Amino acid sequence: MPDADGHSGSKVQDPRIVDATHVAPAYIQLANNVEIIEDVAEAMQNASSTFTHEGFFGPLLFGEELRAYTLRLEPGMFLSEHPHPTESIVYTMAGRWVLSSEGKRKVMQAGSIFHFGSNMPTGWEAAFPEGAEILIFKKKREGENYRSFTDGMHALAEDLDKQYNEGETFYYHQLDADHPAIAFAKQHNPEFDQLVEASRTVSVE
Repeated sequence: MPDADGHSGSKVQDPRIVDATHVAPAYIQLANNVEIIEDVAEAMQNASSTFTHEGFFGPLLFGEELRAYTLRLEPGMFLSEHPHPTESIVYTMAGRWVLSSEGKRKVMQAGSIFHFGSNMPTGWEAAFPEGAEILIFKKKREGENYRSFTDGMHALAEDLDKQYNEGETFYYHQLDADHPAIAFAKQHNPEFDQLVEASRTVSVE
């Protein structure tokens, strides 16, 4: 029997290592309902990460009511403001990007965190050469798991690819030269024009 500190005798117990798969990164099962990902940046490189025209999405952990996943924005990506049905807390792990809401813009950088509420329109713009790595916390959908998340991302990728081919805007190079997002980007990145050209290759990933 474990004592008050959770000890169960002198035997050292090893946590369970759950190997990475094509739908989930590797993680440590320390105890029942206690999971650990030691290196989020490394987990982002797993095969479960899915490219879409909104960025690379990668699953991390699924809790009882919460889920965490990553988003990698490649330089030149642009996503117009749109509402989300559930609120999120978003932390920038690396790089810089532009947050847009109600026509106002703010440069987000490594170490920054923000919240947006349910049905609040927000957009993101990757106006800097290093792109950005973002960590997102959201309420879990009922029954959601690694498989359903990854399958959902694959379906999203196909849908967004269709929208892109039909003319939907997902990159700076698709915007009019006088678009406010371009004016803002040029104020904060003197080499923005080169970034726009580079974004043409991202769009055919």
